[in-house]
Amino acid sequence: MSLDPTIPDYDPENFRNVQPAGWHGFFRNFFQLAGAYWSSERKWLVRGWTVALVVLTGVQVVVQIALNLWIEQLFDAFGKRSMSGFLELAVIFAAIIVGQVAVTAVHLRLRRRLQIAWRDWLTARLLGGWLAGGRQYLIDFVGGEHDNPDGRIAEDIRIATEYAVDLVHSLFYCLLLFFSFASILWTLSGDATLQVASMEIWLPGHLLWAAIAYAAIGTFVAMLLGPPMVRAADGRQNQEANFRFGLGRVRQSALAVALLHGEADERRHLNRLFGDAVTAWNRQTDALTRFTMFTASWGVLSPIFPVLIAAPRYIVGAITLGALMQIAQAFQQAVSALSWPIDNLTKAADWRASGERVLGLYAALEGLAAQPSGGIAVATGPAPALVLRGLALGDPDGTAKVAAIDLVVKPGERWVISGHPGAAIRLFKAVAGLWPWGSGAIELPADANVFFMPQRPYFPAGSLGEAIAYPVASGLHDPQALRDALARVGLAHLASRLDQVEAWEQTLGSSEQQRLGFARLLLHRPRWIFIQQATDGLDAQGEAEMLALLDQDFLQAAVVIIADHADERYAGWRQLTFVKQDDLVVAQLPAL
Repeated sequence: MSLDPTIPDYDPENFRNVQPAGWHGFFRNFFQLAGAYWSSERKWLVRGWTVALVVLTGVQVVVQIALNLWIEQLFDAFGKRSMSGFLELAVIFAAIIVGQVAVTAVHLRLRRRLQIAWRDWLTARLLGGWLAGGRQYLIDFVGGEHDNPDGRIAEDIRIATEYAVDLVHSLFYCLLLFFSFASILWTLSGDATLQVASMEIWLPGHLLWAAIAYAAIGTFVAMLLGPPMVRAADGRQNQEANFRFGLGRVRQSALAVALLHGEADERRHLNRLFGDAVTAWNRQTDALTRFTMFTASWGVLSPIFPVLIAAPRYIVGAITLGALMQIAQAFQQAVSALSWPIDNLTKAADWRASGERVLGLYAALEGLAAQPSGGIAVATGPAPALVLRGLALGDPDGTAKVAAIDLVVKPGERWVISGHPGAAIRLFKAVAGLWPWGSGAIELPADANVFFMPQRPYFPAGSLGEAIAYPVASGLHDPQALRDALARVGLAHLASRLDQVEAWEQTLGSSEQQRLGFARLLLHRPRWIFIQQATDGLDAQGEAEMLALLDQDFLQAAVVIIADHADERYAGWRQLTFVKQDDLVVAQLPAL
């Protein structure tokens, strides 16, 4: 199932092979994904914005044509030394300026509105695909180009959408500009002839052909210098993303690093990552230097070249000074339009690099959204029981790890799973829908009110009350219920801090965090409870209190606990023990 049903004719292979596809394949893949915005629920508004931008772009070209005609009249007035003509042209120029400012300002605001709206739409789809079905966790286990998904969503989508609009607008503007000034140059070329020996060769539109040849030479040289810039831009973005990820990782583990005095090691690691970023920066600098040397020399020659071509006709009196200046300005406009590849090569390289990173993430999410061939089928069954049918667990690369298990967990039963820790945790994740690698089926209970308690509870940004109620809004619970839950798990001293906002994962000790996980359990009142070593931070008395709480408040609920080993704490519980046999882990189910 596609992440977005508005994207037509989805072919996963298109998105998984964006790198070798070249520009043509990239265009197809990117606009198949992002171009669906123009067919989305906002399509009429978006299409209206697009039409308005097209019209405003046409008006921008009209302003340039008016300016070109004005230049001719101005210099002709200079040649005639006409003060009245000059003053009249000054008023016309003021009108041109006002029109240019007004059109440019409206165009800018409308273009930026389209860019942020497109980014918002694409971000919502990628963010929705990433934070759905545990894919934010699963994506780290699948191959492909999708590292640093946070950076791809926050930065690469921004670049991909902003630059796409800028590039399409500038290309359309340059096409209109070229065809408009091509006709002007053709007209101004006159009946030029070229003397070769005793032959005269008629050159219709020679100024236009000179502009095309001039721009073609520049474009050819720029294209030779372009591929290294594309590779350098992509490499730099990857290394910058790796450095940002490394910094974020240290920030998230700040306490552990401080307690272990690991600052020196982390600093070495971050310095290495930053060194890679600097190396990538230098590679991009080298590529940009070669390209800038060319564009700088080309920029100096561009305003002089048309004057040199048209000057002989002015000197012999074939054209006026105004016509000479008009030719020079029209030539520059035509060459500027034809130089679009040169002027936008860097931006196009950055756009493609970011676009491919967005496509790589999208491809990975699409692969996770589709049920893997031969994978574990998770569905709600007809009975009020958890049923495992031939459930075998493996690794993402297809390696089998845990032999097939058949198991039925009924309401009110108590199970403890111990033995091989890797197998137990895989089973825990498989039931949660977070380990699709393997075979067989998992039937969730028909009244599926399942609660998974990891080893350490997750603390969202917010108040303590929001942390206890997560993922439900704390406002949906009576404040007294929150205080009662804290008192039941031995955290009554925190009742006065329900509205305080802190970094609770750092403020609370490990035992307090695990007790808070049981307070969260009391609020949600599930009928199916899976606990992954969520009492290992408690002392013996605290662990006994939490197990007693399960018997007191959840007598009718099924409870499955993953523990290091089954001991007297779990007397009377049903036991599943994972034992390593050769290359596989086998589940043993001894009779009570």
